[in-house]
Amino acid sequence: MTFGERLKEVLKKLSLTQTGLSKEIGTSNVVINRYIKDKTTPDYSFLNKLVNKFNININWLLTGEGSMFPSRNIEHIGKSDYYYMPIIDGVSCGSPQEIESADPLDHILIDTNSLYGDFNDYFAFYASGESMEPYISNGDVIIVKQHDDWSTVDDRICIVRVDGEITLKKVKSFSNGKEILLQPYNKNFPPILLDKERIRNSKLIGIAVMSVRNL
Repeated sequence: MTFGERLKEVLKKLSLTQTGLSKEIGTSNVVINRYIKDKTTPDYSFLNKLVNKFNININWLLTGEGSMFPSRNIEHIGKSDYYYMPIIDGVSCGSPQEIESADPLDHILIDTNSLYGDFNDYFAFYASGESMEPYISNGDVIIVKQHDDWSTVDDRICIVRVDGEITLKKVKSFSNGKEILLQPYNKNFPPILLDKERIRNSKLIGIAVMSVRNL
């Protein structure tokens, strides 16, 4: 069974049409139709919306393994609850690198007390490259909170889509937000300047709130 066929099973189970799903999660009906026909690989934003809105098992959705609905997303260890968070793909820390698939590569247990607000707003990536050294190293797991408001992320490390590709950089705003500089920590790597037009064609995906060092 393909991803598109599993997505059709989800619609059937939820008694939703493509148009209904489009309205529920704010994704174009045309995009959903392409996913159902297996013409396009779903991106992580769509998957997160689907998983968070309807509590779909992302592993089943992507691989067909397990059940449609997860039996458990939270694990109780000691006196704390931990969210079993999928690490869905790598984020470039050198130059922007297109995310080719949203398949989960692994999972990480995160204490829910360390996540402000709804922990379903968070997702995780593996960092790759050296441009954020020494603070973020190749292989570290980056926990990201979904966020799309440029005006509130000055001096924050963010995940940004630029020219259809993804990068992890520190955001610095200039000229009352008309220009944005995406800065690496490693000075051997050049910054990326976004002018007004490039900002309009880019997308702020989220704020990096935690880095888990890969030992």
